[in-house]
Amino acid sequence: MKKITLSLLSFAIAGASISQDGGKKVEAGLNYQLGFGLNKPTTKLMTSGGVGLSNSIGLTLNFAFSDKIGLSTGIEFDFESIKYETALDSTFYWYNDTEILKKENTTYNVVNEDIYMLDERQYKTVFVSIPTMLIFKMKALGAFTPYGKFGARTSFLVKNTINDQGTAYTNASPLGAVQANEGMTSKGDLFFLRSQIGIGGGTSWEFSGGTSVFAELTFFYGFTPLFYGEAISGEDKERDMHLFTPSATATNNRDYFTNKASQKHLALKIGILF
Repeated sequence: MKKITLSLLSFAIAGASISQDGGKKVEAGLNYQLGFGLNKPTTKLMTSGGVGLSNSIGLTLNFAFSDKIGLSTGIEFDFESIKYETALDSTFYWYNDTEILKKENTTYNVVNEDIYMLDERQYKTVFVSIPTMLIFKMKALGAFTPYGKFGARTSFLVKNTINDQGTAYTNASPLGAVQANEGMTSKGDLFFLRSQIGIGGGTSWEFSGGTSVFAELTFFYGFTPLFYGEAISGEDKERDMHLFTPSATATNNRDYFTNKASQKHLALKIGILF
């Protein structure tokens, strides 16, 4: 975190020097964003576990096309939690140490594998995000300049760990024991790309010779899936799945499924521009 902050500060200082030479065609600065994520599963097997929080720090760059219209972009690092609960009491996965096993990586020998009945799940993620939003400035009210924003925010998944609550069935506890599986990994579960459309507004306050602070509130609607979903056509659609429910008719009595969900965000951002 310290290295990220120092790097962003260096870029902000460099951007500030450019803006001074260019007649304020460019504004550069640092920002902090607190987001509230509402995840909506589109499968009946999973439900939302409540509002997830996102803490972001980043670099803001504003390019002015005119006195009224410009482009707001930059780079932001999102540290986010995403929460889910199972809708059924019989949702399972196989695991080995901290690795959650996919269907293609499991055998069907119960003696040699540990099985976990999932109740609650929390994803702890790190995204790198690039906002590209148009900014529409209104007439200044003294030192305050209200504005509106509209555009997109594209995020790339950098890191993901999983914390689960449930019951473990192992050789040591064949009848099951309540256990928290923390720091678990499941490669290829979350989709690596997330795109959102956002609309919002805020105001900036110029308090000293071209230096200003700003605060804004934006609503983001996600239109890309949070999870990979089924495999490509012509291949085993359950190949990369790890969650399953017991079934009397499915192969090996296991009906695999993937979580399907969309996401909405309400984000409060504050920052300083030079």
